[in-house]
Amino acid sequence: MARIRKGSGLREQDLVSRAKALSASVDPLLPRLSGDVSTDRFERRRLDLEEVRASRDDADRLERLSRHGDPLARAYAGLLKFALEPKPLAVVSFELPGGPVSYAPLARTDREAEVAVQQSDDPSRLLLGYIDWARRGFHFFAGRRTLWCTGRSDQPPEEFREEKLAELPYRLVENPGHERFNCPHLAQGEPRPFLEVGWVGAGTAFRICRRCAKDDRHLLSNLSDGTASPDPSREFPVSAELNVRCTGGPECVHAALPPLGRALVRGYEYGRLSDSRLLDDYLAEIRPRVERSGRTTLVAGGVCYGDRLGAFVDALRPSAVERRALETVLPHRSGYFEVDEPSASRALERLWPDHAEEIVRSIVSDPDEARRLVDDARGAPGRVAEILKRAQRKSEEREVLEALPRYSRLAREATWVDRIAREYRTHREAGAERAILQSLPREGKERGLAYGFLFAVGRANAHAWQFSPTEKEFGQALAGRARELLTAPAAGYHHALDRLLQAAGVADWGELESAHSS
Repeated sequence: MARIRKGSGLREQDLVSRAKALSASVDPLLPRLSGDVSTDRFERRRLDLEEVRASRDDADRLERLSRHGDPLARAYAGLLKFALEPKPLAVVSFELPGGPVSYAPLARTDREAEVAVQQSDDPSRLLLGYIDWARRGFHFFAGRRTLWCTGRSDQPPEEFREEKLAELPYRLVENPGHERFNCPHLAQGEPRPFLEVGWVGAGTAFRICRRCAKDDRHLLSNLSDGTASPDPSREFPVSAELNVRCTGGPECVHAALPPLGRALVRGYEYGRLSDSRLLDDYLAEIRPRVERSGRTTLVAGGVCYGDRLGAFVDALRPSAVERRALETVLPHRSGYFEVDEPSASRALERLWPDHAEEIVRSIVSDPDEARRLVDDARGAPGRVAEILKRAQRKSEEREVLEALPRYSRLAREATWVDRIAREYRTHREAGAERAILQSLPREGKERGLAYGFLFAVGRANAHAWQFSPTEKEFGQALAGRARELLTAPAAGYHHALDRLLQAAGVADWGELESAHSS
């Protein structure tokens, strides 16, 4: 709806200045003709404008000319009459796709003609005075300084084309054939969903993938702004593609996907959808069709592997732990499964909500332990890959400890030594050092044993101040036996433990309860 406000004195003076400039020549009201354009229609308009200019000092005749004849000539007559007889005026504004436009109603003509004359120094505003000509078959291009007309030809002037390319809202790469501009991801051949806006007259098209598309940008508007043609939809065709590189065979759902729906195209052409919103709505539109196929379809990073589980898992580049989890869960899934990047962690993140226990059980054989790990993970969520590493680590620790002998009625010194040795096998030097320092008693043989362990793992110097000379001497004498216990295979653990304790003077230190490998 148009809005009316009273014009300021500055606005009135501005119109008078524009009128004086146009009274010297009508050339600013006519486009520059380019190519093989029939000049008859333009010459007729020039004659109508010159008739008005010839009456520039006759207010009564300008009044009559502002009511009849060519629409642009009428607006021209109204402006020249206003310059002769300035008076308070109202300024009317109305909305265009590029924003509000204002003008002073000075003649009995259409508002587009009024704007074209009153703002003729702006080619995009002058273009409004030729919109009806564009509907009848002419092509117009409003550049920064010039309005061109190429007649029936849709090929833009080279200067206009270069201006448009310099104003693109994305960083695009021109392909070697010069018939397309691609975003960097598509230029690298990445199979990503994309939006394409063609420019038929320029013989080129522009593609942006979903990752590049922005919610505050509209590629079609950037390309088509400043142009007027008989059929803008044909001149700037819009399409979108899922762009999946399908290796699933002719029966795969990706072999025949529907094009961008007409309703979405219209919404985009009318400016109701941004670049990213159009792609999102298109993907949402075709997703049910893809997922209803019922066929096992595995997709990673835009590449479809059909039902070939092995090829799909290989493409994810999983670690050994991740591979075991994927190969446990995926065979029991059917239908469509997709990850946006070829990453095992991304696939497991998607699988985790519905298959957490199955994933953990592929690493941890004990169901109770697996359930505890899942509960812990839900209480302290993190990346699934990290959860699997923790599960793998705990499983490996359990296997290491279960391979060792079990004892009953251990002496105090033997209990302490056994705990340090087991901590070393699950958490290596740092774990053993931490356990030693946390459990170091004030007195007893454990102190000499502690120094012997620290010496064996290369950490004695940092803690020597905590031990007496006697304890250090005793510990150094035991260091060799301590090292044997830490590094002995599971089958030799009991023998190494006995040798260390006997050397420390702990003779009757305990009983062997069970020997998995003794």
